[in-house]
Amino acid sequence: MNRLILAAVLLAGTALTTPASAVPVNNLTISVLPNPVPQSSSNPCIICGTSAGGNQPANFGYNDFTSSGNLTSFNMFSTNIIGGGALANNDEVDAIPYTGALLSAFANAGGSFGVAIDINTAKGEETLTAFQLIDLDLPVGDRVIFSFLGSLALPDINNGNGKGDYLITGFNLAPYIGDHFIFRAAWQGASDGAESFYIVPLAAVPIPAALPLFAAGLAGLGLLAARRKKKTLDVAAA
Repeated sequence: MNRLILAAVLLAGTALTTPASAVPVNNLTISVLPNPVPQSSSNPCIICGTSAGGNQPANFGYNDFTSSGNLTSFNMFSTNIIGGGALANNDEVDAIPYTGALLSAFANAGGSFGVAIDINTAKGEETLTAFQLIDLDLPVGDRVIFSFLGSLALPDINNGNGKGDYLITGFNLAPYIGDHFIFRAAWQGASDGAESFYIVPLAAVPIPAALPLFAAGLAGLGLLAARRKKKTLDVAAA
């Protein structure tokens, strides 16, 4: 599939919604990663299989899980265990959270950042069913502050371990900087190497191809509206 079309489909499929409850349903956007951002670029892993951490910062742990090829469905939490390590039963209660200060060290000024996904599959595509940032300092029921929940097919674009395929955006730590966080990722259809999720500062990532077209479309609508207004004024003046 053409990357531009795929990006548009992904963006449309993860549009921002405003839920009635305190827990968000979909306030994250997933798009094609314009250029592969390798894990070896000192971008910290949060959930990475088979020691795919690359140049992991010394004080930044991650869930280093093993994908044997026999499991097709995963539900994983991050952890700040020093050096990384698989969680007992991958349970949220076993996860050591990241501080907001630690995460913000890898974010842009203002607290925004992205999470790159490296897909590794031998056949077809994998399906992302959840990605969430959980604030453990908030009351139970309000802890999921950034979330994608759904069923999003993700083909492996850049084959091979260590080459990112997709980018999750919409995170903003600014209102929660003093809190403690864990990430959760769930996916289905795994058939080869382990998937990896790692943080990238958005300043280092080009804008996805679909976004300039969207902006151009808005500009075009604005120009059209201005022309219509001018025409209306000219008719009134006549």
